[in-house]
Amino acid sequence: MASLALVLVVALGLRVVAADAVDLFVHRGGSERLCLFPDTLIYWHLARTINTGAPYEVVEWGDIPHFALRTPGYPLFLAACQACFGERTLAVRLVQAVLGTISVYLVFRLARQLAPPCEPTPADQAAASGRWTIPLVAAALAAIHPYCLFMSSLILSEAVFVPLMVAVLWGMAVLWDEADRPSTLTNWKAALVALASGAAAGAAILARPSWGLYVPAVLAIWVVVKLGDRRGSVTAARGALIFVLAVALVMSPWWVRNARIFGRFVPTALWMGASLYDGLNPEATGASDMKFRRERAIWPLDEQDQDAELTRRALVFARQNPGRAFSLAAIKLGRYWSPWLNAQGLRSPLVTVGGAIVELPLFGLLALGGWDRRRDLRAWALFAGPLLYFCALHMVFASSMRYRLPGEMPALGLAAIGWGKLWTRWQAGCSKDGGLDKCASADGC
Repeated sequence: MASLALVLVVALGLRVVAADAVDLFVHRGGSERLCLFPDTLIYWHLARTINTGAPYEVVEWGDIPHFALRTPGYPLFLAACQACFGERTLAVRLVQAVLGTISVYLVFRLARQLAPPCEPTPADQAAASGRWTIPLVAAALAAIHPYCLFMSSLILSEAVFVPLMVAVLWGMAVLWDEADRPSTLTNWKAALVALASGAAAGAAILARPSWGLYVPAVLAIWVVVKLGDRRGSVTAARGALIFVLAVALVMSPWWVRNARIFGRFVPTALWMGASLYDGLNPEATGASDMKFRRERAIWPLDEQDQDAELTRRALVFARQNPGRAFSLAAIKLGRYWSPWLNAQGLRSPLVTVGGAIVELPLFGLLALGGWDRRRDLRAWALFAGPLLYFCALHMVFASSMRYRLPGEMPALGLAAIGWGKLWTRWQAGCSKDGGLDKCASADGC
């Protein structure tokens, strides 16, 4: 029987098992490693600085400080875990298992907002009656997605970013509905939704700065779409303004701190230059390889000069080698949409085959669901928007299927719609052959 509670229990159980398995794998043979990726060392160190009151900085090459190497969103989470449980990585992974389960619930809420069941009964009643509605299917896909289980077990910023991102998308969907049907929420409730969504968006940007351009883009689309509707445009403009103010409120302590250190406005981190040159340099392959930071002309620079120099180099390379830049973009596109893991240390024939078995049908469902909602701008912006946004971003920067996974979570709503279309057609065939009742619509299946 379909049940949201059952889906969430399965989601939590699988994530707890994954957390234990990854922790055992990382620490096998008495290894002192924290996790599988080097970024974890930076996050862990910055969390220590928060707990001990030391300067929030990473010192490289003995005496060169980096004050804005990483934004504080994920280090704050790790600092809280360290304060509560000590420096035990398993405890962090288990807390992240809970966050992953919350993400599953938020996928359900987002899908219910954007693709509610077509039945006249409410979604909760449909779920309680054992029907696999579109929102429940989306949550179930999120619950058992093997790559999402794996990512929630890694000590990386995705663990905090994904639930924040999906919460923001849900809030945006509610606000979009309010502009379409102004009577659904009172003004003060809509303001609270905008405030909470904006605060979550600010926190999400502090966890994953690369998401910062998506938020204003969707807000602008929302407001522009409503320009022809006087009542809806006022509602949209008011909601967008409150949303932006909440983002600024959450991020302002980081902005003030950076202004004091650097004497100028630094919105997120001074890392874009390194990331950009990582994707656009004479030796670039599409994968991340920061060995250029060891060059004599790069490593002695302070972080502002290093960021500016690497940005300059990347732009010069792209301008002088447009053909190579385009071919790298194609390579990065392939890495982004890879059904299997890109990292050499994590690949094996079994993992490759398993990834193809899981992801290729899912890609088909995403395409089918996207086609079904081809005229629904709201669904495309909020279900598929993050997935396509990160795709475009990582055709410029270094790419990996790892960067696809956060965007794949909300897009599971489209996959659930695609599943509903297939289920409807299958039931229609069975009704002809075996007398089963024909379903009225994919959205109700």
